[in-house]
Amino acid sequence: MDEESSGFDLATLERSLPPLNADSGNAPSSSITKPASELDEDEVRRILTASPLIVTESNRHILEPAMYNAEKYAKESDQYYEKIEELNATLPDEEHFFPVNLLPHFPEPANFFPWYGIYRMSDTNPTSLRNKRFTEPGEFDYPVFSMLQILSVRFAGNFPGDQSMLVYGLVAIRDELDSMRNYIFNRSREQPHRITPDSPTLPLLSPARGNSILDGCLLEYSLKVKTNVSDDTKKDFEIIDGCIEFNPDFVPHGVELKSRIYGSLGPVDIHYAFIEHGIEATIDIEISKVVPNYKLKVVTAYTDGYPDGIVVYDSMSNLTHGQCPISTVVAVELGCELKLWFDISVNNTRREIETEGDTQVQCKDTECFELMHEDLTVERHYLTFTSQMYSCSTDAIVLGDKFKLEAIVTWSTMGPA
Repeated sequence: MDEESSGFDLATLERSLPPLNADSGNAPSSSITKPASELDEDEVRRILTASPLIVTESNRHILEPAMYNAEKYAKESDQYYEKIEELNATLPDEEHFFPVNLLPHFPEPANFFPWYGIYRMSDTNPTSLRNKRFTEPGEFDYPVFSMLQILSVRFAGNFPGDQSMLVYGLVAIRDELDSMRNYIFNRSREQPHRITPDSPTLPLLSPARGNSILDGCLLEYSLKVKTNVSDDTKKDFEIIDGCIEFNPDFVPHGVELKSRIYGSLGPVDIHYAFIEHGIEATIDIEISKVVPNYKLKVVTAYTDGYPDGIVVYDSMSNLTHGQCPISTVVAVELGCELKLWFDISVNNTRREIETEGDTQVQCKDTECFELMHEDLTVERHYLTFTSQMYSCSTDAIVLGDKFKLEAIVTWSTMGPA
């Protein structure tokens, strides 16, 4: 979205409104003849969204509170920018935080703020669009647009008494394809994730599909800490709650960015990247052979130019023959490499990576190494793929007759403009 469609002209609205009541300071006037809550909902919406905006004494009691809240949100945004500027002044250039456009999760009145309607914020359904939609060439090639890739979400505050915290809530992306939630974190209060001082990063979900950024997108978040006092959610603590609106015209592309969001318990750091010519890569991994003492521990995806990897799988559980536990979606620059790291553990077994006798290790275009522990060997294997506009790529890791893994990467654009 451009600046005109994503916001409103605050100065014009200020000039059109009669002066605020002198006795009320910055608060809305109390001399209201008929509360907005008593008006028909359609009438309130008509007043708040009229273009051009016409202010009269009869609708002042609706527009004045809206104006007051708009000013409050603007001041909060200015304070945030100042805080980030002060923080960056203490950091080397390479560690600077990128300031973002923070928005309230539930602005009042919602109809007064265009972005709330543009992103259909009142609709909390997940996106119905799925991945792999344009994997074959059609009558013409669809254009390649910018895509947003979230790399990590980490609590950067202090843990009271170094104790762990149970985090629940959501982080989701709304883009112009359908403006519905595309979750990257979604935990109920009954199934929170435990973060600790040693492990403050939230485990991210695979998005249902890639996130296309033609004119803009919105990152929605609401994270809380579950307390053990009672089952009353009102006694839980809020970490962060709000939205970030991204305009691709004002965001650097092709570099890893990090932004800080301040909350009452401490800040949350989000690492992400805008990929200028993004391709949706769906990674499907099938374990077709595994013996009991072999285990796939972690799979991490790396793309060209971004030092931080995306953890697409992390588990200590055994994998049985024929299971396919991994399917995830990431964004890759067209024509660039996607490298997958596979950490495979071997319990109570020490062996060399090189071929020895009848034991063969087949890792096309990969490197392998061993991390030795008391009773555990962790081998790291690499597979590398080059992104395409469509089609799929396949490669495999074969460790003799002990372990066989096949990785299929399906490439897709995000469709027509």
